[in-house]
Amino acid sequence: MDQSANTTKDVLATSVPYFDPSGMPLRQWCTGSREDPLTGLVAFPDFHTSIPRALAGELEAGGMVALAIGDVDGLKEHVEQANATDAASFGHLAGNQVMARLGAATRDWFRDQPWQAACTATFGGDEVIIAAAVDAPAAFQQAVTDLRDRLADVLPTRVSFALAVAGPAHLPDGREGNAWKHTFTDHLLATVDRCLFAHKAARRTAGTAGGVIAVTEPPGHTSPGTLQPLPGPDRVLHVTARPSHPGGRPVLLLPCQGPAGLRGRRLRVTFPQSGTRTLVAVSAAGQAALLVEHPTDQAGVPLVLRGIREAARHSVPDDLAAALARAGADWAVLPDHERAQMLHLITESADSQVRADRIAGAVVAARTRSPK
Repeated sequence: MDQSANTTKDVLATSVPYFDPSGMPLRQWCTGSREDPLTGLVAFPDFHTSIPRALAGELEAGGMVALAIGDVDGLKEHVEQANATDAASFGHLAGNQVMARLGAATRDWFRDQPWQAACTATFGGDEVIIAAAVDAPAAFQQAVTDLRDRLADVLPTRVSFALAVAGPAHLPDGREGNAWKHTFTDHLLATVDRCLFAHKAARRTAGTAGGVIAVTEPPGHTSPGTLQPLPGPDRVLHVTARPSHPGGRPVLLLPCQGPAGLRGRRLRVTFPQSGTRTLVAVSAAGQAALLVEHPTDQAGVPLVLRGIREAARHSVPDDLAAALARAGADWAVLPDHERAQMLHLITESADSQVRADRIAGAVVAARTRSPK
């Protein structure tokens, strides 16, 4: 692209070159943009100009888009430390070195991603943005986790991220003209950025390590297909929960898929002010929700979710096993949560007749679903 077409009114024209696609493939989005000279990523002004059309086009075509913002943890402290201890490097030069390494590692990581439409750009002095058209929210989160880990290997400090995945249901009503595209994108950016800063603040208060990856829900309607899975046993997920009152009961809606079954899923949940406790996540129209005792006036609550390794499942009692064998029923055809509920009812029966009735019901359920 001919840079001579730039005018002197463009403050970037004299100092920022146009992006060289050989340096980092743009995957359709933000082509013709200028690059940030320090990181080698798309300069934010051009990202902000181009990305609203890209996101809107993908969503209106029925696809999903993901947006992540990463922020260097403790860059100010690193700069001050370098200024005080490294005679060969004044502080701000050390900060520039961090961002240059961040940009190089991000470009290498970006080349390895399978996305057909995506880009990555600067955002603020020490932040990076990743935007992509995606098929699976969990895969995007894993890709961001991989970037976080790569950056930890080459930088003197960690990088924390926040992300959100939007689907067609998140598009606003009344989309006449083009102005809504920028408004929608700015709201999405603001939501992710607020999530990032809330979790960084909670991390500093708790005195825990950096490198957090937090998940939030885009503004607008809930879209179950864009939600992340709940953390499995011994896994951790940082989320921003949204207060709600379905049926008048206060809950915190999580940006996660609701658990199967009526019993829900037990989680260890850490609140920023009140510590950690075990709560049950249930499904509210396909979305995970935590039942809480008191409502909150916060717009979003930063939480840390830890999956719990459930106790080993009880073996099938002898009387139930005998009844299943007589009926030719296969106990394994029932879903895990249904078997757990039935075993709980059987083992907690008040007397032998109640136990016999519940065994008979379990046998009927298994026989109905067993192959003929």
